[in-house]
Amino acid sequence: MENEKSAKLPGTSEQELIWERKKATENEWFAMTEGIFNTLNHTMIGVVCIYTSWLCWKNGFDKLYTWHVFLTLIGYHLLMAEGIVLFYSGNGWTQKLSHSHKRTVHWLIEVVGCGCCVVGIALEIYFRGSTNRRHFSSTHSIVGLVSLVFLVLTFANGLMALFAPELRKRIRPIYSKLSHYLTGTVCYVLGMVAIVLAYEKKIYRQNTIAEGITMMNVFTIAVTVLSLVGVVKTVYNQFKTLAK
Repeated sequence: MENEKSAKLPGTSEQELIWERKKATENEWFAMTEGIFNTLNHTMIGVVCIYTSWLCWKNGFDKLYTWHVFLTLIGYHLLMAEGIVLFYSGNGWTQKLSHSHKRTVHWLIEVVGCGCCVVGIALEIYFRGSTNRRHFSSTHSIVGLVSLVFLVLTFANGLMALFAPELRKRIRPIYSKLSHYLTGTVCYVLGMVAIVLAYEKKIYRQNTIAEGITMMNVFTIAVTVLSLVGVVKTVYNQFKTLAK
């Protein structure tokens, strides 16, 4: 009997070794794929922001509307997107940061990003008021307003998530964090939808070619999807935890 057991052990051990090697190879490929898509995501973010900044320069920064376009794009398309992906395991520039450092950087980026969005929207409201134009008369402006409402909600429950340990007696940390993820996702998606709708505005149509607008549409949609991969995984895991 002992001889039979000892004869089986090498075979079992070898199978485990093969399985571990296979798993390691799969993890390697997965990490490489994550890295490729993450690099692609950052590239598309950069291209859209640089391209739109150039269009804003052509349109003239002496106009309030130009600042509305520039600030909301920087707020949503650059800073909010970067603030979201920095927690993702495949994000290159934050891989070596600890979770507490990532949280600090996230807050700094998102506060600046939210500030850009609020100022950008406020400038457009002021501009329309000063020129006696109708407020929130287009799908773009209505979607942007709803996004602003969710931005305020996200900031509020973000404070709850930040101080979750201190508020543990009143609310479970998982609830405050989950609500922050959900409202933040809605805010970001609506903001990006508003940007896509803005590509039909005069500032784009008069200052670039149709292919440029198509490129920005494709890139903005792709950035939205890729930026939310990590958030979707986190929310899914939290719902699984709550279901237990």
